[in-house]
Amino acid sequence: MDAGKTPPYRRRGEWSMNYSDADTLFPVAVQYFGHMSLVSHLLVFVLSIGVVWFFAGILIDSVSNIAKRLNRSGFGTAFFVLGFLTSISEISVATNAGLAGVPGVSAGNLVGASFVILLFIVPFLAVAGKGISLKGLVSKETLAFALMVILLPALLLADGRVTMLEGGFAVLAYLALAYAIRFRPEASQSEMLVPASVGGKRALFIDIGKILVGAIAIFGAAHFLVEQSVLFASYLNVPASLIGLILLSVGTNIPEIVIAVRAVLEKRKDIAFGDYLGSAAANVPIFGMLALLSGGFVVEASEFVASALLMFVGFVFFYFFARSHSVLSRKEGIILLLFYAGFLAIQFVNLARFVAD
Repeated sequence: MDAGKTPPYRRRGEWSMNYSDADTLFPVAVQYFGHMSLVSHLLVFVLSIGVVWFFAGILIDSVSNIAKRLNRSGFGTAFFVLGFLTSISEISVATNAGLAGVPGVSAGNLVGASFVILLFIVPFLAVAGKGISLKGLVSKETLAFALMVILLPALLLADGRVTMLEGGFAVLAYLALAYAIRFRPEASQSEMLVPASVGGKRALFIDIGKILVGAIAIFGAAHFLVEQSVLFASYLNVPASLIGLILLSVGTNIPEIVIAVRAVLEKRKDIAFGDYLGSAAANVPIFGMLALLSGGFVVEASEFVASALLMFVGFVFFYFFARSHSVLSRKEGIILLLFYAGFLAIQFVNLARFVAD
């Protein structure tokens, strides 16, 4: 079975008449949801995103509190700790997609999520906040290396097949980036910027409990997101990875969007850039582990060729904008948003092409 598609494709409109594919992947879900209407499935999808949104806010607050109590802050902590924890949605989707035998859903989600973070959320902050400062956060060399690593999954998917060897290479690339981030000269200078906050062990354990509850809730919501994505792909007669690129890439970036909205409301121009870069980079080892644990997988190559090229050009612009004067201006943010608009246009063209076939 082609893991990048939802085989066999069927005619549109056969939503409740034929669930053979979904039944293979989610037999329990089909037993209960098999005769739900399209609107009902959309409601389940939106409700799942709402759960991610709510618990992501709790998780972010708790992680921030713990980081302050441990007197750890700065770019390095944001990159590793917040970067991975705000990627819990992607980790949950990858796990559920792997268990369901549809790794293409997660692959599309991971590529789309990186696109959303660096070519939508960060530029949005630059536009809404009238520019954002990136001064002193990361060296030119480290930023260039990080962007190349983040681009890797899109490049590996461009030929439509990802092997276990390529998955291992993706994990090693992230480890090399982590080493470069951890031991960069400016890390020690920015690591102790936030004073330890007040609060004893009781408050610490409460925050840890909130993180565990939030993680479990997000993992459960991710199961329904993958489930509904497969059903949408079956209904629309499109590859499941395309749903991951368009819908899940936004839904699983709710934690990052929460941070962005808060930054705009609080009129903060010094965003947690380490979190955004770390979250996008964290998608790379998740992608690599997905390939390793699934034994490799295939996707519809046409979805990723243009996306990989557009992401490459967008990242080149991002790099020069970010390093030209250490500030991402409002005008530069608008230019970067055009790349995300182009990405969406390409995916909707692909969607229309598959639906029409």
